[in-house]
Amino acid sequence: MTDRPFASPVCFAHENAAEPLDPQQATDVARWRKAERLRLLAERAALPVATRQSAAQAIAGHLDTLLARRFPNLNGLIISAWWPIKAELDLRFWLASLAPRGATAALPVILQPKAPLAFRPWTPEAAMERGFWNIPVPATGPEITPHITLSPLVGWDSAGFRLGYGGGYFDRTLAAVTPSPIAIGIGLAAAHLPTIFPQPHDIPMDYILCEDGLSPLHA
Repeated sequence: MTDRPFASPVCFAHENAAEPLDPQQATDVARWRKAERLRLLAERAALPVATRQSAAQAIAGHLDTLLARRFPNLNGLIISAWWPIKAELDLRFWLASLAPRGATAALPVILQPKAPLAFRPWTPEAAMERGFWNIPVPATGPEITPHITLSPLVGWDSAGFRLGYGGGYFDRTLAAVTPSPIAIGIGLAAAHLPTIFPQPHDIPMDYILCEDGLSPLHA
């Protein structure tokens, strides 16, 4: 994978997630992230639907391979993903394949702003309602805790950090859920960045999967 050049000049003093930035650096990072987010979202939206579908099919195969390496079978596992928006990769066909293999698929639900996500079971037959940001969510069902959580990536770096939509919901969730689920970031290889300039609140993924397989760091 070839690192992308920065889209615009950056003047950050360091890239160390453990060290907080001063106010000016924090402002610069936020501005840079916003610009990269908009660029990557536009690039993804411009891809043909068939290209995104092909990527999703390839990632589904890589997911099965990864899970087979980690678990003898899927019985009893709860695996969460997402309802696709903004040209996100659509893995609902893969989620629908979990129940026959003994696993439970789940979707995230925002119960209150700026709080960790909740999760409810999902099947293709589940009754849905419009949730936060008008995204469909399961209308009923108990709150469950995933053993494995898949997160869509707007951008990502080889240290395992993800660039999302900026709301912080996924990081809050990973920080709050006990025991911590296995976190797998799902995105396009073309969304790779040299760094996202991670901050102390950013939590790295355990794995990042793209259409060409695991990211090199986690292979």
